[in-house]
Amino acid sequence: MAVAAGALATLAHAPFHIVPAFAIALTILVWLIDAAPQKTWRKAVFARTWWFAFGHFASGLHWISSAFLVDPEAYGLGMGLAAAAALAGLLALFWAFALCLTKPAWTQDYRRIFVFAAALTLAELARGYLFTGFPWLLPAYIWKAGDEISQSASVVGAYGLSALTLVFAASPACVFDHGRALRRFGLVMALALGFGLLWGFGYQRLASAAIATPGSTPVVRVADSGLSQAAKWETPADEVLLQFLHVSGSADDSRADFVIWPEGAIPMQNYALVYRNEIGGDYYVLEPTRSQLIAEVMGDRVLITGATSCAPTEACKAYLRGERGIEGLVFGNSAVAIDGVSGSPRPAGLYDKHHLTPFGEYIPFWSLISRLNIAPLQRIGAGFTPGPPPHRLVVDAGAEPLIVQICYESIFPGSIPRGEERPGWIVNITNDAWFGGGIGPAQHFVIARYRAIEEGLPMARAASGGATGIVDAYGRALYVADPAVGFVEAQLPATLQETIYARFDRWILLLILLALAGLRAFAPSLAPREEAA
Repeated sequence: MAVAAGALATLAHAPFHIVPAFAIALTILVWLIDAAPQKTWRKAVFARTWWFAFGHFASGLHWISSAFLVDPEAYGLGMGLAAAAALAGLLALFWAFALCLTKPAWTQDYRRIFVFAAALTLAELARGYLFTGFPWLLPAYIWKAGDEISQSASVVGAYGLSALTLVFAASPACVFDHGRALRRFGLVMALALGFGLLWGFGYQRLASAAIATPGSTPVVRVADSGLSQAAKWETPADEVLLQFLHVSGSADDSRADFVIWPEGAIPMQNYALVYRNEIGGDYYVLEPTRSQLIAEVMGDRVLITGATSCAPTEACKAYLRGERGIEGLVFGNSAVAIDGVSGSPRPAGLYDKHHLTPFGEYIPFWSLISRLNIAPLQRIGAGFTPGPPPHRLVVDAGAEPLIVQICYESIFPGSIPRGEERPGWIVNITNDAWFGGGIGPAQHFVIARYRAIEEGLPMARAASGGATGIVDAYGRALYVADPAVGFVEAQLPATLQETIYARFDRWILLLILLALAGLRAFAPSLAPREEAA
């Protein structure tokens, strides 16, 4: 029953967004905890919660197995399913430990809902930060990004909205409690009214949405070749490049100031060293012939593309000359901005991905695991090396500074610089082609759009195998590319003032958790007499 309920909860997330399924699932979980035997309460609650969370994460993250099918001879479906099940089991531990520790605070009346929500919110926080973190499928994401309820993230963030959502979704468990109807339905009605107010806040926020005035923001073209991950490996490098140039259009046919390609747009072997230059950095861009071809197509437009960078060492120079089996190579999963400057391309900015995906972009304890002949999916030895923390890039004097989030980085709330370092817009480049055409890319698109809501920043997103489009600062996908066309071009939406969440961030979540603790401690007890006795 717990596994089935957990799987049911997944239907509330993208691409389905069947919100009542989440409420039904959490209500069942609360009732399973209520029915736990008192003598073995902690053990029973741990087991029931773990099976619930396993069902939820296994069904919601099964798409991870698709990455292992890109190279089926090396990995295969069996390893993919095992990896997805192992990840689901590990994530389920956070929920199981959190709820089994609530015994001293658990009640038989409505106050247990506050305990339940607070415990799972803390579990989600831990899941988002410990062991590099993986805050996927947060409860907040059952609300469609860009809709009315999602606007609350501009005030309380994804974690705060998750806490409120957990209280709301679990409250129907009180309907069959002991006592009069007012006692049984009171919390549900109060929370329904509260979420009605949140909806009204979101409605008003969207009704007064800021619109960019002509010329105040750049025109952006986001493009993807449409190639699958396996096809990118099998297709000759020059053909891959030509595919991207085709969907980018010529400078004469496009009015864009920026052209954006996804993460890993061009295979690594196309890159060569560019020594220190006037903007003060060492960069690896396309070798001269291909670099010139890009410049001819781009004109004065700025290209931002995913790239594999290599630290400026003698080992890397030897690697780029074609030598293999070299020690000391340091690779980065990067985004490079290439400024056309009337046919004379130059690197205008570089960002090395800071938050790498474990076992995908690097393997922890590589010296030990390498003996098992296991390599990262990207086929780059021990994997990538993380870069410095996210920072804004000024790549065009006529446009606001931007920040690049590469794939996995967009799932972390609060990862965008604030204050004087706050950028004017977000560039999200990702390679969702690893995960086929299932629910994974749809979930990723919703999650990324929540970063736009939280920070009040528009987003330009280029995704291989996912949604490529332009998102406004309210999380609404204003333009999404048709896969058959491969690109969309439009003026970037307006940037908003720094949101309440961006100014106060975790302090707001702390207030919500304190409020839940206060409600549990000071709200009147409606428990049956036998509990009081």
